[in-house]
Amino acid sequence: MKKILIAGCLLATCVLALPQTGTFRDSRDGKTYRTVVIGSRTWLAENLAYNVDGSACYADKPENCKKYGRLYTFEAANKACPAGWHLPENDEWKRFRTFIEDSDGKEAAWMSLKSRDKWDGSDRYGFDVVPAGKATDEYLELGVSAHFWSSTAEDGDAYGWHLAPPGDFAVEFDVSSNMYSVRCLKNY
Repeated sequence: MKKILIAGCLLATCVLALPQTGTFRDSRDGKTYRTVVIGSRTWLAENLAYNVDGSACYADKPENCKKYGRLYTFEAANKACPAGWHLPENDEWKRFRTFIEDSDGKEAAWMSLKSRDKWDGSDRYGFDVVPAGKATDEYLELGVSAHFWSSTAEDGDAYGWHLAPPGDFAVEFDVSSNMYSVRCLKNY
């Protein structure tokens, strides 16, 4: 009896640890995105690929949009999320990072976020971060890093969140003309 109870608890723990996933269909272009609940919030589980002015495919190649989503200037990123969703603020990204680091530890969080099939991570949360790179004056870091806009701005520039070697998920104050990926967060 005791062994069965322990096995049942282990199974229950495993079931609770599985990410809560779903899908969202963007009515603007018909694309369906995977979603995942992290903490208590629903996030797009892949980079946005909606075409707006101020967005581009990495190196202007459409196949990169299919694999990595689009890159957006800060202005475009603020207009890109569909109705009912928004570009996360810095505080929302901080809560996201805290949840992941509190669950996995700071060192392991990097691997837990990275895509299993498009990067060398475990994708433990189903967030599927891909190494989409970025654009400044040129396209950089495809296959090496991931960069996301927050909606938090200051003095004409904005904050970006970066997942890059050696393994930190950090925030930096960035030039708003840079082009980064977008992950939308569902409104409450």
